[in-house]
Amino acid sequence: MPTVRIPGALRALTKNNADVSVDASTVRAALTALDRAHPGIAAKLLDGDKVKPFIRICVGPEDIGALQGLDTAVAAHDEISIIPAIAGG
Repeated sequence: MPTVRIPGALRALTKNNADVSVDASTVRAALTALDRAHPGIAAKLLDGDKVKPFIRICVGPEDIGALQGLDTAVAAHDEISIIPAIAGG
């Protein structure tokens, strides 16, 4: 099963778990499974059917924006990383 790496800012939604394994074959299915197990997390990541502009999601080292987006395939040992944008001055 792929593993989703949860950033610190969202761990309150995953009972402080930094890694959550999901049964999925695409990033979209992984986020659906993650939200089913931890309701409310998808609302923090998605705006309708798109990833929010200040969130990056990577499969391994690759940003899904450069791949097939939410339909990017994932394999059993893949790591899906959720990376919130960092801003400041």
